[in-house]
Amino acid sequence: MRFVKTTILFLGLFILIGAIQVGCETSYRLIFGKASYSTKAIFQIPQTNVEIILERRAIHLFLAEYERTLILRVDGKEVLRQEGATDSGGYSRMNVYEISPTEYFLSGDISYDKHELDIMRLKINSVVLIEKPTSAKFIGAFDIDEKRIWRFITTDERVEQKSKFKK
Repeated sequence: MRFVKTTILFLGLFILIGAIQVGCETSYRLIFGKASYSTKAIFQIPQTNVEIILERRAIHLFLAEYERTLILRVDGKEVLRQEGATDSGGYSRMNVYEISPTEYFLSGDISYDKHELDIMRLKINSVVLIEKPTSAKFIGAFDIDEKRIWRFITTDERVEQKSKFKK
């Protein structure tokens, strides 16, 4: 009997803490306009200790709108951070192309969401290009997979997806 009472007490406490957390997160979004947490999709550059990360943070209480940030991490330490275009609905995917072993081209669906990344110089440049560079090879995309998980999807898992906004 004592075990049942203890179990019910812990279950009630767990539910109470969960309700408080949901209430706090909802309040945070209402007051500050964005979530207190983010989700990160990580691409580990083969044979290196370098990671390219695209972080998403919800900025709307119930619509799929996100603030996005590009991050470069070396040896587990963040060395570079740059804001990407805000996703105001439906175009979070960002294709990743290798230009050279140290240079990458990242291309979102909208024209002002394109970036050149140099991992040797530790630089991210936002660029206005219509098309990817001719030497660029598609290696994957930051996107939502079939299980609705935000992550980096390699070419082994999925072919290149064209922009929703191009004909």
